[in-house]
Amino acid sequence: MKREPTERRRGFLHDLKWIAILWCVGVGGALLLTLPFHLLVTAMVHK
Repeated sequence: MKREPTERRRGFLHDLKWIAILWCVGVGGALLLTLPFHLLVTAMVHK
C-alpha cells in the first residue's frame, strides 16, 4: 500500500514534465509561424 502514493506522485510528475515540454514546443512553434509575418508587417510599416 505504501508504493501506490509514490507511483502516483511519480506519474503526476512525469505527466507534468510532458505537459511542460509540449507547451514549450507549442509556444515555440507558434512563434516560429508568426515571426515571418511579424517581420513582413514591420518592414511594410517602416517603408
